[in-house]
Amino acid sequence: MVAPRGRAGLLLFVFLLLLPDGLEAQGREWAPADRAVIGELGRINALATSRDRVYVVSPAGILEFDPQSRRWNGPWQPPGDGLLAGVTGALADPLDGSLWMVLPSGWIRFDPGIQSWEDGTVPGRVTDAALDALLPASGLFLRTSGGWYVAQRGGFATSSAAPQRPVRITTAEQVLRTVPAIQASAAALRVEGRLRDVRLTAAARADGFLGLGWFLGTDGVGLLYYADGAGLPERFPLGLPAARVEALFPGNGGVWAVTPRTARADPALTFVASDLGQFRSFMGPTARGLPFTEARRMVGRGSELWLATGNGLVRINPREEDARVFDEARGLPDSRVLDLAQRRGNIAVGTLHGVARWEDSTGLRTLAPEFTGAAAAVELSGDTVWVGTDRGLFAALPEQPDLLQPEALQDGLSLQAPVVDLAWRGDTLVALTRDRLLWRDPGTGRYSAGPLLGAGLGQLHTVVNGAGGLYVAGERGVGYATLVTPLRRALGTPGDLPGRVYDLAVDDDYLWVATEAGLVRFRRDLVGR
Repeated sequence: MVAPRGRAGLLLFVFLLLLPDGLEAQGREWAPADRAVIGELGRINALATSRDRVYVVSPAGILEFDPQSRRWNGPWQPPGDGLLAGVTGALADPLDGSLWMVLPSGWIRFDPGIQSWEDGTVPGRVTDAALDALLPASGLFLRTSGGWYVAQRGGFATSSAAPQRPVRITTAEQVLRTVPAIQASAAALRVEGRLRDVRLTAAARADGFLGLGWFLGTDGVGLLYYADGAGLPERFPLGLPAARVEALFPGNGGVWAVTPRTARADPALTFVASDLGQFRSFMGPTARGLPFTEARRMVGRGSELWLATGNGLVRINPREEDARVFDEARGLPDSRVLDLAQRRGNIAVGTLHGVARWEDSTGLRTLAPEFTGAAAAVELSGDTVWVGTDRGLFAALPEQPDLLQPEALQDGLSLQAPVVDLAWRGDTLVALTRDRLLWRDPGTGRYSAGPLLGAGLGQLHTVVNGAGGLYVAGERGVGYATLVTPLRRALGTPGDLPGRVYDLAVDDDYLWVATEAGLVRFRRDLVGR
């Protein structure tokens, strides 16, 4: 018998987080419904089909696709980082619908019904793998230089005879040899991948799902379906085009996420449904793509999305597949946009050297033209644009040549700190500094400084309003607080979050966190109110 190396049940992250002063450290176990990580799923390692499902295996996780409803389930991540990166093939178990995955020297088994993971090794390198149609309950047969082994439920393997009626993994190479029309569609795949090389990596037969045909996994454009006799394959969007997520905006039934240009992908705007059942990516016109490399902030206005980028203010209408750039030549004081705010159809724009405002009647116009500093944060209130600078909070008023600072802000040193973000909580303006919150009492006009939020989140950069408090993000994590209390809850890296935090979004049910290693969805009631 081979020594077992199984993991029964889903072992989720439990860790001790270094939290800010006054907050007790605590470990967490996240159920998949409470915390999900959506990563780059453009590269597929393996595919498998059951009676009515398609399993997709990528280094970022496993997804289950229902072709009839065209909806996804998952993604699911294994308990060990990088465990899926070595998967070379997969087969769906005909009895319980679990997924057997082959590794160079072993196997992984995942049961989505009960959320359990098992894995183990066999002596030598795996050269063949199969299920046995005559013995469907026996497990996964693995062949090495030492002979055949059978991996069984529970995470162990034993020596075995060869399967009597083997059901083997179909490779992409086999499909290309037997279906030359798929090879002929390679030029169309290059266009789909914006002239990058797109390689077929996996294949699984689909009998009766959408007619007869093949599901194809790629390295470059995700999952494709090629119906028998079709001219071109159909694409099924899944996940994100790149792992790093830089800006978020909550939409109707989900969230919009911006991913930057990478060596493998162009910049993209992706809609992720709240239940993670659907994905829809917009990459701009085929010829030129989206006109930016990276984004810093995103706001919505009607059917449009506006992005703060290093190439200017970008207006996108995904429905009409249209993108337009506003830069210095079109009214911005500087093309390097740092922040955006939208209120009642008007948009405030903070740049590296000045502030501007967009109105439909006038377009872009510069405010406070004598101010040429960095406007790190902006918010709107009627005709006033509030501006966060490295010298504190100021206001840009119509027809005023420079920014003005309210007298109430000049009373204390704690109110003079650099302001990195702004948000409205009802009619209260909230300013975020690198270590605390400031706010303006709408009744008295007085400003107050909240308690220090601690060093556990790193340098703070983003604040968004929630139902009962405020969500605050730093480079190393996310916290929940009120105006007058320190952090009540904190989520950090590593453990709760897979990497550096860039942005936040909140809707009725979820807190969404943009990180350098994926988009994380938390159930909001488990993080804050």
